[in-house]
Amino acid sequence: MVKPSLDASTVYEVCTATARPSGVRKALQGLKETVVKAATAYEVAAAQQAQHTLDHLKHQPDGESATKATKAAKAAKGSINEELKKTYVNRMVGGAGRAVYDKLRGSCHGLCALCGHGAADTLDHQLPKDSFPLLSVVPVNLVPACSRCNHQKKEQAPTHAGDQTLHPYFDGDVHDHLWLFARVTGPPKPSVIFYVDPPADMPPAFAARARHHFATLELSGLYNSQIAYELRSLGMSLAKHPLPPAELREHLQETAEIKAAVEGRNSWKAALYQGLVDSAWYVEGGWEEPWK
Repeated sequence: MVKPSLDASTVYEVCTATARPSGVRKALQGLKETVVKAATAYEVAAAQQAQHTLDHLKHQPDGESATKATKAAKAAKGSINEELKKTYVNRMVGGAGRAVYDKLRGSCHGLCALCGHGAADTLDHQLPKDSFPLLSVVPVNLVPACSRCNHQKKEQAPTHAGDQTLHPYFDGDVHDHLWLFARVTGPPKPSVIFYVDPPADMPPAFAARARHHFATLELSGLYNSQIAYELRSLGMSLAKHPLPPAELREHLQETAEIKAAVEGRNSWKAALYQGLVDSAWYVEGGWEEPWK
């Protein structure tokens, strides 16, 4: 996915321009250079799969002790961290920065960039704004996501390179490798099991992230919720135009290659069709399974 070209400084200016009262606005605008430096540090780290090295940005500029203060205490002190987080909620999602929010949300053809399936109805903070308020409205930290994935991911902050979901803007090379597979099994209980199995030559950080991404977002359950319609449609088509096993395997292989080319080699449909190719049970008659 192409990294957004939106400038962090400009976006921050737009989002803070209408902050009220004026004292809060001045305090926020006085942090512009700090936010830009944090955005630059983030971009450098993300390009090296090293977001876990950004601990020096955690809970800044107030510091962790202020973050742990009670809500009333923070309000009384006029916590700038809270105002930075409000800048996303009140001034980007619900304010002057809404056009930026909508542009980012629609940047993956309206789909969630984390699962590739659900509609992108929100933005996910790759590094959570609760821990990294300086990154609350930094464009490269905001990824189009569905509510399901955003909820599954929660407020995770990585402790090492592999302890992070795949970043759509910076981890595209992960798809140089094939790591998502599906195993199709027959009676007594026909099923499809999706799993991650990184190849030996895959960089360890990417391999760990692929596993973390798949587990954190519970993608196995999401993919399984979709297969019944796909397999029932395929079964109905084959019932009208049956193919001998060898020709069916060739047809499924061709479909798997098309799904990989159009939706990605690690998409669930590419994995599913390759799993069907590899299932002797399916090509020799398992396609008649009703898959209810």
